[in-house]
Amino acid sequence: MTLKDFQKKTRFDRRELAALSRSRLVDGVASAPGMPTALLEPFHEIASIEWDEASGTGRIEAVRHNRPDDWFYACHFLGDPVMPGCWGVDALWQCLRFFAAWRGLAGCDKALGLEDVSFFGQIRPYDRTIRYSVDVLGVEVSDGDTLLTGKGRVEVDGVAVYSAGAVHVGSAFWQADGSRPPAISRQKEEPLKARITYDEFSAKTAFSRAEILAVSQGALVKDSPVELALLPSSLMLEVGEIHEIRFDPASGTGRVVASRRVDPGDWFYPMNGGVKPTALSIDAVWQLMGLFLAWSRNAGTGRALGFERVEVFDVVKPEDGELVYDVRVEKLSHSGADAFVNADARVFADGRLILSCVNARVGCHRGIRYSDYPVQNEMAFGGALKARTDGSAG
Repeated sequence: MTLKDFQKKTRFDRRELAALSRSRLVDGVASAPGMPTALLEPFHEIASIEWDEASGTGRIEAVRHNRPDDWFYACHFLGDPVMPGCWGVDALWQCLRFFAAWRGLAGCDKALGLEDVSFFGQIRPYDRTIRYSVDVLGVEVSDGDTLLTGKGRVEVDGVAVYSAGAVHVGSAFWQADGSRPPAISRQKEEPLKARITYDEFSAKTAFSRAEILAVSQGALVKDSPVELALLPSSLMLEVGEIHEIRFDPASGTGRVVASRRVDPGDWFYPMNGGVKPTALSIDAVWQLMGLFLAWSRNAGTGRALGFERVEVFDVVKPEDGELVYDVRVEKLSHSGADAFVNADARVFADGRLILSCVNARVGCHRGIRYSDYPVQNEMAFGGALKARTDGSAG
């Protein structure tokens, strides 16, 4: 179809979105969005898209049809399947990128950041319909660059689970401040020869790649007296090695420094225009904070709760060699049986600042696991976070 026909449409079905992802829907239009494909497909239809010229505002609603066998449930997490919160973040960005293309804002396709993101629910395998909505608040043009800002919301089966006070996409990344990654000391790679005790786990100051893999499989600690927070496995595991992990109980502060080697054959590049989804780097920060909670002897299952602000300065490319994560814990607190950690973080690729995250939040909750997957029971459905009514851990 022509650009004129494209802009007249107010709904797009799955077939049309698939054609867009292959740049085959809009003829000869540079602003047509390159939608993520295959495993990274953010949604299945655009339910509505509108623009009011008089007020300079608009709205887009997109729908994803959830399935119990969606690929991420098998690896996020083992023994507790839940849709990664980072995919909700990415879907809001994708909504705004689509809106920019629909408005003919050429090149306005870079995820620039979010503000006031809150997660107050979750999405489980037996939920049915996920709805992403972004109210477009304004379009700013300065020195040839465009910034598009919206306010986002994610619902599952009519229940709100995430919100974003501001979602930004634009034609150019924010300018980095010149900060550099921390120095790291690499450990010798050796196979894991034995599981360790809970006391040994919480006394460690670094974790090897083999130990990280064991954590993701729930196989590192042999005698934990409590339910430990999990790391994702397989495709969703973003942590390679932890070089430093520490906590000062007196001040309530700490630090986690970690890295991940970049492989040009990583699974996501062919599905995302040859760059790594920025949302995965945000998820890496949450993963490290969840591990920090388990390591600092807090019982329960980890959940990302949001962040105050993320700013994006660049993307990770296949030619990059290594990612470095610097997570600075600002506060560890408790409310009843639950534990919470707040942290600021920066992500670097070969020394370049990729993104910064202010006041990221992760909680550790007891009794919320859905360990019977794929058996359908009360924990197979998401919405508001809930504990098992039988009082068991999983």
